[in-house]
Amino acid sequence: MLFLSIRESLGQALATIGAHKFRSLLTILGVIIGTTSVILVSSVVTGLEEGFAAMVERFGTSTVFVSKFDFGGPREPTFEERQRRDLTYEDGLAVAALPSVAAATACLGKWPGSRDAPIIKYRDRQANNPVLRGGDPAFLEARNMQILVGRYYTEVESRHGVAVAVIGYDMAETLFGTTEAAGNEFTINGQIFRVVGVLEKSAARGMFPGANWEDNCAIVPHAAFRRLYPREKNYMIVAKARDGQLDRMVDDITQLLRKRRNVPFDKADDFYVSTPNAEKEGFGKITLALAAIVVPISGMALLIGGIGVLNIMLVSVTERTKEIGTRRALGARRRDIILQFLIEAMSLTGLGGCIGLLAGLGISAILNVAFPGLPSSVSAFWVVVGLAVSVGIGLVAGLFPAIKAAYLDPAEALRYE
Repeated sequence: MLFLSIRESLGQALATIGAHKFRSLLTILGVIIGTTSVILVSSVVTGLEEGFAAMVERFGTSTVFVSKFDFGGPREPTFEERQRRDLTYEDGLAVAALPSVAAATACLGKWPGSRDAPIIKYRDRQANNPVLRGGDPAFLEARNMQILVGRYYTEVESRHGVAVAVIGYDMAETLFGTTEAAGNEFTINGQIFRVVGVLEKSAARGMFPGANWEDNCAIVPHAAFRRLYPREKNYMIVAKARDGQLDRMVDDITQLLRKRRNVPFDKADDFYVSTPNAEKEGFGKITLALAAIVVPISGMALLIGGIGVLNIMLVSVTERTKEIGTRRALGARRRDIILQFLIEAMSLTGLGGCIGLLAGLGISAILNVAFPGLPSSVSAFWVVVGLAVSVGIGLVAGLFPAIKAAYLDPAEALRYE
């Protein structure tokens, strides 16, 4: 019996919505905007999380970075951090000798925008915003960098500072017009280097500013980098743990560097060890902050949509007072009237939720095409949440009008004009 009442009420609700199409659309506009925002934001956040996880997987879930301060933090280094001693090449060699370490090295770098940024050319072509890194072959192994064409430079080439380089995918295309660049020569700050390998495209391609630097980089032996920049001393240590020994490696590195840097037992570390879990936690805070900003805005739109539904349902009760009186006179119970108006309100907002869902899916698909570096992935969980919230708003907004309609005096309602 209840099923028949619900089906009848649903049919009446859809007929009412169809009879007032434009009014219904304006009523649920806030619900549409709110649901669209929820789906869109959740899809971008989910896509970013999936992309970041893939990036960490590519870079290596057992790789850590050690620097004298948190280079990936959201704040500028403090005065105390800037006064710290630099890490050294010898520190990297000591870390590489630890039993829990599979590969490690201390490396140097020069980035676009720095005072003496590298100038990389091939004939009349120049690399755009190139990054120059200098390190042993262990740097490439520890970073889990994959060669597309050619090879890494060897330990012998690195030890003797041979002028060879592994370059990024984009740099190969910019300088040589092809990724088949191995064997070609180019110049770094006027000095000739030979390409021995080209890297695969970065897993972080386009996701975050600076994260996909390897696509436009040149990596040279440590001794060759020192010839180019003899005064550079801001080393970073990259270390890759043996299978299942990441936590042990972090502890070993921390103890070793504290000892080498003479850090008193009661003082904090004067260096920073960045682990994959720490980076995930930091990225999680960023996505959480993004959601915290946008979700209240979406909630406000949904609230406005709920108020609109409440108003239009009150108007509907007034317009249909005589109909309500007739139904009550023919034996309809109060709960039948309440059910009718609740289903009508829920159908209205549910329709808005469906339209918002489709709009969110469409915009998400457009973002994937227009901005490949801004991944978006729609989660089934958020689809269900979006629809449930939109229907729930109809339930709440329609409750007062439904009760008001149910408790109208039948005799007075029949006389209403």
